[in-house]
Amino acid sequence: MGKWQWPSLRFPKLHFRVCDQVLFAALLFEAVLNFIPASVLAQEGSGKSPPANTSFDGTYVIHLSESARVRSSARPEPGYFDTLAIELFVKAGIKVEIMPQMPWKRQLELAERETGHVIYPTTRIDYREDLFQWVGPVSRTFWNLYGFTDSGWADMDFKTLLRDARIGVLLGSARESYLRERGAKQLIMVPREELLLPMMMAGRVDLIAIGGNILRHYVDEAREEDPGIPDISGAAPYRICYLYIAISGAVPEGDVKKLQAQLDTFKRDGFFVENRGTHGLSTNLDSSFLKAMLNLDNNGISCVDVDRVGP
Repeated sequence: MGKWQWPSLRFPKLHFRVCDQVLFAALLFEAVLNFIPASVLAQEGSGKSPPANTSFDGTYVIHLSESARVRSSARPEPGYFDTLAIELFVKAGIKVEIMPQMPWKRQLELAERETGHVIYPTTRIDYREDLFQWVGPVSRTFWNLYGFTDSGWADMDFKTLLRDARIGVLLGSARESYLRERGAKQLIMVPREELLLPMMMAGRVDLIAIGGNILRHYVDEAREEDPGIPDISGAAPYRICYLYIAISGAVPEGDVKKLQAQLDTFKRDGFFVENRGTHGLSTNLDSSFLKAMLNLDNNGISCVDVDRVGP
């Protein structure tokens, strides 16, 4: 099978029904989210048990990171990850089905109950370690809190930000869990990442916890409608994390080894970099990012703190 010649992949009716329910639920979340105590919304903890290995027939379910709406906006990252994940399974000779994009929290809920769900890009952190099998890394991100440049938050230390700032963050994400662990007092969760910038523009949060690349995309998109949006800058870098393809449950160890070996091959034979170029991402081999990605000694690395002020 040649490159890009992916097999016909089924879209199970069950998955579509689930997606419809989730989209409806997301709308409800937006209406009531800030009136529900954070302790009720925060469902991810270290005490969760791995999903039961039931009814797994050897077919993996890939959760796309790109939606039709995002695709039309020309944002490069989701298409890049989708292509990489699908091609990875195809080249490894492992059967997959594809599930359309749904809210991140819902993806994790499905993965906790069922075996063989494929979610990406995912931060490999302690409380998720036993919930998933890991293939990667496929990306790396610097965690930062972002705010309007003239807001004054950048002049404060991280401990003060955690105590005083209203911080917007994606519900169920690794950033939410980590900031909560570090002692953040006013976390405001959203069901979809693209809601973070509008919430800050509306004055509902002071800072947002989001990746820098996707934030720049959202800012550029918003400025097409409103060129007067104030400048945004990082207030506090606090963590470096490597991102992985996560596979839920007790899937066959041989499948995971095949996928990791195929990813390593992609990094050696040039496909990893070629795929980035196809989706408009940097292919500069001298960049610190690609040096880190192509270095197979980084396989298995999770996160490293760059700031240890506070708890």
